[in-house]
This record gives sequence, structure tokens and C-alpha cells, in this order.
Amino acid sequence: MAYTPRSLRDFLFDYEPPEGVSSPADYAYLIMMRHLLSVISSWPLKILDPLDTGAIQRRKIWVSIQRFFHMAVCLSTVVGGVMYVMLHKKSMTFFELGHLYISLLMTFVIFSRISTLCFSDEYVVVARNFLEKFHLFFYKDRSEYSMQTHKQVHRIAHLFTIYLINQMLAGLFLFNVTPMYNNYSAGNYASGGLKGNATYEHALYFSYPFNASGDLKWYILANIFHWIISYLCATWFCMHDCFLSLMVFHIWGHFKILLYNLENFPRPANRISFIPDNSNTTLTYEMYTQNEQKNVGVKLGELINYHRDIISFTDKMSEVFGPMLFAYYGFHQASGCLLLLECSQMTAAALTRYLPLTIILFQQLIQLSIIFELIGSISDRLKFAVYGLPWESMDKKNRRTVAFFLMNVQEPVHVKALGLADVGVTSMTAILKTSFSYFTFLKSM
Repeated sequence: MAYTPRSLRDFLFDYEPPEGVSSPADYAYLIMMRHLLSVISSWPLKILDPLDTGAIQRRKIWVSIQRFFHMAVCLSTVVGGVMYVMLHKKSMTFFELGHLYISLLMTFVIFSRISTLCFSDEYVVVARNFLEKFHLFFYKDRSEYSMQTHKQVHRIAHLFTIYLINQMLAGLFLFNVTPMYNNYSAGNYASGGLKGNATYEHALYFSYPFNASGDLKWYILANIFHWIISYLCATWFCMHDCFLSLMVFHIWGHFKILLYNLENFPRPANRISFIPDNSNTTLTYEMYTQNEQKNVGVKLGELINYHRDIISFTDKMSEVFGPMLFAYYGFHQASGCLLLLECSQMTAAALTRYLPLTIILFQQLIQLSIIFELIGSISDRLKFAVYGLPWESMDKKNRRTVAFFLMNVQEPVHVKALGLADVGVTSMTAILKTSFSYFTFLKSM
């Protein structure tokens, strides 16, 4: 039976993993993820569930319909946005065009996520593997330190999910309410209607077959559509980042457990003393007994298999999310300078509309890169921990095993964007430097 929280307050603000949970999907932060990812057909436990044998065919058909619906919406917004730019670019200022270009760039990012994740069964496999096997929930009872790490990662994941959801809703609200407030301030909602050459301001601009900027009833219809598109876009942007970050937190937790087990590897129980020739000094050294050597071999095998499982999951995650991360970095490279340029107008309307969006997107880039850097920094410590094993007390067979293990942990683990660039602080710094350089160049023009 699934765990049920006692109240909404416990659901949102109880950061400790509750008792009585039979699956990690029952944790509060993953319940929130389930509801938000289900809207964009990306919750893996709801897609192609092998246990749902009775309705599996209907489920496949429904999932296919949802996928094609999201693709159709994305393509229609791309076509509508491009047509609007082509029809109105001569009558618009550079700053107005910048707003349209930012919207189009965000739409292309959504298209890349729909095509590489929504239509990808590999994404479902990786995500289900995380929720059904790799989650620290399945490792928490292996040792006291595993339980401690599980609780620490649970608190981080819970707080991070709530934080990112609130950030997404705040950005969504400000982006859409700002033009509505500008219309209200200009008197466009007055009973007399628009005056003179005034037009309704929108959060998004598409080429419609009707007059959405001059007719109130069509404006209301277009505004509702813009709210829906903005919500879907924000969910595609933030929730996939959030789900990916949750996976990274758990990889980090697994590396912590592996490091702890390496640093607390059992030492030999007995010490052997001897007096070297021509010396009056007694020397002592440690050596595993024959029975201990067998246990050491088993322990080393467990550590190597654990490391192999972590690397296997990380590589598969990098393969599935690599194209998404590559498009994401490309978006930040192109949009960063445009967002800074829009904010450089230094008007109240521009700052209200673009400053929150700029802060959120730059912060998304920084936080995602720092989170991924956690994997590289902690995996870089493995080589020292493996070398610190008491290999000098082992027999030849176990020493060879340690040498093999040491060879495999020399390079730190990194998730790569399309196999080209490491996702981390170095790539983030390069993008930010380039964005500020382009902004300075455009501002000078």
C-alpha cells in the first residue's frame, strides 16, 4: 500500500524520508515530479508499464497521441513565431526583435527535448532504472552510512524540487502578467476599447489568422493560448532539468558510499613481528591471513561491481541526455547576450519583464553545471581512496585486483553534452564569458 502523508504541511515541509514507503516514487518530491512530468508525457512509470498487461495496447496508443500532440504544438509555435518575425521585422525595433528571437530559441530547445526525450524509449529505460533500481532507497539498508547518505540526499532532493517548482511558477507568472499589466496601465482594457493606433501587448507573438492585437475577444483567446504554451514551455525547461539533477544527486550519493567503503576497508587482524639480519630492531608489518584473503577478494569484487554499476548508469544517462544538454548549452550561448541586451534598456517595463527571466535562465545554467560538477569532483577522489587500500598486506591475486581497480578510477567521471564537452563549471564559465563578450559587442552597435 502506498504511503499517504498526514497533511499538506507534512507533504511539503517534512524533509526526512517517511517510514512505511515501499517505493521511492511515493516520496513527496517524486510525487510532485510525477504530476508535472505527466503533463508533458515524460513520467517514466506511466509510460509502457510492463505490469499493466491488461491495458498495455491502449496505453501505447494514448502515449503516442500525447507525444504527437506535444510535437504538433511545438512545431505550430515555431512556424507561427517565424512567420511573425518575417512579416513584422521591418517595422520592429532591435529590442522587440530580440524578444521574439529569445522566444524562438526557447521553442527550439523544447523541440530538441521532445524529439530526444519524449519520443525516446531509451529515456524511459534510464528513468525507470533510476526509480526502480538505482535510487538510494534500494541501498539504504546496506549499512548505517548508506542510510545516512540516503537521508542527506533525500533532504537535498526534496528542497531542490520545491525550490525549482517555485522558481518556475514565479518566472511563468511574471513573464505573462507583465504585458497584461502594461495593457491595463495603458488603458487598453477600458470599456471604450483601444484608442488610436494602440495595440494589445502579448507575452508571445505568433502570426494568427485573426487580429489578436486589435480585437479584444481574439486577444483574450490568444492570451489564454500564450499562458498554456508558457506553462508547457516552463515545464519542459525546468522539470527535465530537475529530474536530471535528482539523478545526479543520487550518483553523488553512490560515490559517497563507495568512497566511505574504500576509506574504511577492513585492515588485517594480526601483526607479524621479525628482526632483520644484522639488526637489533624489531619490525612489525600487517598481513592478511588465508581466510582474510578470501574475504578481501570478495570485498574487492563487491566494490568493483558497485563502481561498475555507477559508471554504467552515468554513461547511459550521458548518452540519453547528451543531445538535450548540447542544445541547452547552445541555447544559453545564443540567448545570454540577447537577454542582457534587453535588460540594458533599463526601463521599468524591460526590467520587470526580462530581469527575472535573465536571472532564472542564468541561474539554471549555473546551478545545473555546478550540480554536474559534483560528480567529477567526488569521482576524482576515488583514485586516492583505492591507492589507500592496504594492498601491501594482500596476496598477489588481490594486489592485481587492486591494480585493475586503480587503473579504472584514474579519470574523473563527467557527463558529456553529445559526447563533445563535459557538463560542468568549465563549460559554464566559457558560455558566460562569451555571452558577456557578445553583449558588449551588440551594445556598442
